[in-house]
Amino acid sequence: MSDDVLSQFVKFSNQTSGQDKICRVLQYSSQLVWWYLEGRGFSTDYIDQLKQLQSSLSLARKYFSLGKSVEHMRGAAVAIHINDPILRYSITLSRISSALQFLCDNVYLFSRLGLIKLDQGNLVSISSKLWLYADLLNIIRVCYEIRHEIIEQIDRQESNLKHSQHSFYSTCRCVMARRPDLMMDLVKNVSDVWLPVHASGLTKLSPGAVGLFGTVSSVIGAATIWQKSGKL
Repeated sequence: MSDDVLSQFVKFSNQTSGQDKICRVLQYSSQLVWWYLEGRGFSTDYIDQLKQLQSSLSLARKYFSLGKSVEHMRGAAVAIHINDPILRYSITLSRISSALQFLCDNVYLFSRLGLIKLDQGNLVSISSKLWLYADLLNIIRVCYEIRHEIIEQIDRQESNLKHSQHSFYSTCRCVMARRPDLMMDLVKNVSDVWLPVHASGLTKLSPGAVGLFGTVSSVIGAATIWQKSGKL
């Protein structure tokens, strides 16, 4: 491992968001693994250990969420001044939903620790719905940004002096090459949205599907923070 990669890993792991993403990847990947092993008839003791690991990581991430509601409310206060109305409302409302979700997670943690007595199932249900609203708003935002990029790409192609014919597929490929961050963001949010859909009871997914969707969204989220940590 080179010094640059090691230095970047230190920066990444020293961030609370980086630690949370590492736990999230391990949480959902362990669920995917125990589901696979369970279907192959592996030892129940080993599978139970993986389930306990998943549960422990999920609870650990509740600690990382402490204070995140303030961070997201601050983000909402900034986003409300964005000129574009679609981006302004989608980002602002998404931030507010996330802030309320993390607030519910904090209250749930206090309840698990015995500091307060509340209906934990009700808190999980409310948190899941808020998580779903935030994910749907994020999908709307990224689809709007992709649409904007496609329109700009079409305008550039039409203004080209050669005026060569371009298919919609080739236009999308150009946008994907120029803005891979938007494509990855879309994949992340579309994968992630199934988790609160399942948690809120709107549909039932297998543990393997939940583990797969969670692992995909977590890896992309971790990669995004990794890239940002390299620029610090």
